[in-house]
Amino acid sequence: MPILPTSSAAAPPASTKARRVGAIDVARGAALLAMALYHGSWDLNHLGLADFDLFGDPLWLAARTGILGAFLILSGLSLVLAAEGGIDRTRFLRRFALLVLAAGGVSAVSVAMFPDSPIVFGVLHHMAVASLLGLALLRLPWAVLLLLGAATIAVGKTVALPLFDEPWLRWIGLMTFEPESNDYVPLFPWFGGFLFGMALGRLWRPGPAAVPGGTAGRWFAWAGRHSLAVYLLHQPVLFGLLSLLAMGIGADPADVRSFQTSCVATCTAGGGEAARCTTTCRCVSDDLNRTGLWSDFINDRLTADSARKVDGVIQTCGNR
Repeated sequence: MPILPTSSAAAPPASTKARRVGAIDVARGAALLAMALYHGSWDLNHLGLADFDLFGDPLWLAARTGILGAFLILSGLSLVLAAEGGIDRTRFLRRFALLVLAAGGVSAVSVAMFPDSPIVFGVLHHMAVASLLGLALLRLPWAVLLLLGAATIAVGKTVALPLFDEPWLRWIGLMTFEPESNDYVPLFPWFGGFLFGMALGRLWRPGPAAVPGGTAGRWFAWAGRHSLAVYLLHQPVLFGLLSLLAMGIGADPADVRSFQTSCVATCTAGGGEAARCTTTCRCVSDDLNRTGLWSDFINDRLTADSARKVDGVIQTCGNR
């Protein structure tokens, strides 16, 4: 489950001399909404209620990159603006500790729920490291930050060394393979976005702190100001509600996952292509749900007539 960032938690809090910028809060709130929509799509897939190609379709991949990139840029920008009035070390350390605890909590939950693809270095972990590195680079001019950002992305996209396949070095990102994880945001290339935001902070001097966008803007700004809390709470709420929906239409999420796993294994063992097998098996579970056959199918209560209908669903999905 790809998990996206909360940028206000990453940037050190402003000192008493600093002020919030309404436009940044609104932008962060809008990014949170986009993130929630993306996570909701992942949940629908996981529960067998939809069939989105989140990891293969270029549009979905671009959406993830855009959402994550927006948070990173806003986070780097916020760090520079907060530092203009001086960093309050006590508040920074308190917020940093909260971020680390949240990252640890996400890892612990992911190990319990998804032991085959736990979150070891996800977006919150990245934000903690980025905030520390950003502090060390605060004095650099915007042009240098921009070049460093471009170099970070270029290295992350082109360099892959076996040395970094070691588990304790995978957070750096220069691995020769993509680890099994529901949220993997390594230093290379993603820290490049944070550096771009810092460069922007060197160039941009925001105007009044008024929140743009009327009522909607105020809601987005509120979410942006509480982004860590929204980030931590939105996915359990979304997943819980969609799980109830899945059970309400007759599909237990655990049964759907179990069926799809065994279905794909059987299909690939018979010589089928993994991607096509996955699509076909999702199609079967979705269509059995829509036609009201799922409960009888999964509980082995099919009559002769319903068995013929199930065979028809399987054949139709196989021919798509």
